[in-house]
Amino acid sequence: MVKKPVFFKFLKLLMIGIIIGILMFMLLVLGHELGHFISAKKNWVKVLEFGIGIPPKICKIWTDKSGTEYTLNLLPLGWFVRLKGEDPKDEADFNAPDSFIKAKVLPKTIILLAGVAANFVIAWILFTISFSFGTKPISIVPENMMQTSLQSYLMPTKSFLYEKWYITEDMKSQIEQSPVMVNDVISGSLSTTMGIQSGDIIKTINSKSINAWNIETTLKNSIGGEISLYYTRNGVSHEAKGTCPEDNCTLGIIFSYSGFTKADFDQFSGDLIKFPLTTAMVVSLKEIKAQTVLTFNALGSLGKNLVSFDKTKINWALNKLSGPVGAVKLGDSILQSGWWKLFLAFAGMISLALAIFNVLPIPALDGGRLLGVLIQWIAKLKPEKYFTIEGYFNMIFFVLLMGLGVYIILKDLIRFWWVHIPFIG
Repeated sequence: MVKKPVFFKFLKLLMIGIIIGILMFMLLVLGHELGHFISAKKNWVKVLEFGIGIPPKICKIWTDKSGTEYTLNLLPLGWFVRLKGEDPKDEADFNAPDSFIKAKVLPKTIILLAGVAANFVIAWILFTISFSFGTKPISIVPENMMQTSLQSYLMPTKSFLYEKWYITEDMKSQIEQSPVMVNDVISGSLSTTMGIQSGDIIKTINSKSINAWNIETTLKNSIGGEISLYYTRNGVSHEAKGTCPEDNCTLGIIFSYSGFTKADFDQFSGDLIKFPLTTAMVVSLKEIKAQTVLTFNALGSLGKNLVSFDKTKINWALNKLSGPVGAVKLGDSILQSGWWKLFLAFAGMISLALAIFNVLPIPALDGGRLLGVLIQWIAKLKPEKYFTIEGYFNMIFFVLLMGLGVYIILKDLIRFWWVHIPFIG
């Protein structure tokens, strides 16, 4: 039985971690909206409203000299910037010389991409601080997720760590001798369909002996093909067979030594990854490039599975999605482990993810709106008609994105916080 003082101390740390995680996410979104806000002001487009939270509006806090209202809104889900001339029904604002619609294509592009640029800059600054003070990898990724010429320090492969001397010969030997004991199985994954359970020990894959070092390489060689897996459960041997997708071969398990724990990294003197400031600035740019490649590879695989019309692939794709709740949970885990410098790197990854997500050419996102601006400019469409049509598209996709966001949040609550929600997951 857990003693009350220990329990309350744990609860206090948990709540502090959650609050810091939420504040981190809110500040990153604030940085994004400030990008739109400042660029609009600099390009002589009037900002009608800078909102804290999502409407309905509770009250007006302040109005500045340019006429911008700063408002407090009911739903604490972020911030927003409302520009003049975005509503064709308001003819006076729509046709005003300081409206968004009357701006030339270059200022429009700058305004729409300023939020994305702000998140990229924030990510670069946070990565630079983290690398210059010293940090550790957040997780170890499978070998087939990264190109050999492009590697991430925050999400490296084991071979990259070994190549850079972050893994010693003794440590590699220890990993090679470590059996693959399944600690957890991701719902909807390939291992679920094969009947793998927590506590199973995987012995061979396609007749090859498996350990914690070579399992990823072995699975990589089975992409798009059949796999035969032998494992033991309570000392009894079993066989399981499955088929790997054409673009990857991931079992979807969490196992001993699949990643490194704080205790593993504490074997090193000081921090694992540390560079002088000028080097850290350059490494951070390479980290952004590597993280971007990882993200687009994941998005490509995710999109392909979602439109496959295969129920198993769709469920697998949906189970891989994670949102703000999952981010807060991971950030909380990092904070509770005492890795404050690593939390800065994690915040940088979230900022980068926000930038990449918003630049996608999907209606209601910055990338989708920019695509609309370019279509209108190239085709010389009348602004009134085009903005009316775009408004409907944005509304439909906003509702769809919000619905998907709510679904992901509910799934994350179940997955990470063990909240029971009827009919979900």
